Amino acid sequence: MMAGLGPLLASLAAMDVAAFTRRLRRNAILYALVLLFVLTAYGLLVAALAVYLAGIWGTSMALLAVAGGALVLAFAVYLGVVIANGAEQRRKRDAAASNSSKALMMTAALTALPLLVKSRPLLLAAVVGGLGFLAVRTMGTSNRRYSEPAE
Repeated sequence: MMAGLGPLLASLAAMDVAAFTRRLRRNAILYALVLLFVLTAYGLLVAALAVYLAGIWGTSMALLAVAGGALVLAFAVYLGVVIANGAEQRRKRDAAASNSSKALMMTAALTALPLLVKSRPLLLAAVVGGLGFLAVRTMGTSNRRYSEPAE
């Protein structure tokens, strides 16, 4: 029974992969054509703006205005990318610092575990301290939720 199922599954997977590659190739070609037409329209819009401004300000001033506008837009996009990358780096750094402090706490807890297991009073104190910590932490988050001013 299983011997007949293997080739059937293999042919089914091969058909799916072939259909996927066909669809991927077709979509890539169509998206390339869409990009070509969008870039053509963009170029014609910039040319139309330059011609319109040339009628108002003169040719050289119109071209300088279009070029300056393009530079301002490029600078705005660049600034957005730099700000987004900086925020991502800060998030990564904060996550790494948080994870390293958690790892340090876990290492300390695992190091102290044999001592705690051997001594009943220390084990009881650790359990009570841990429960107290969790209670304070949950109360702190629930109090923050209700202490924020209403809008």
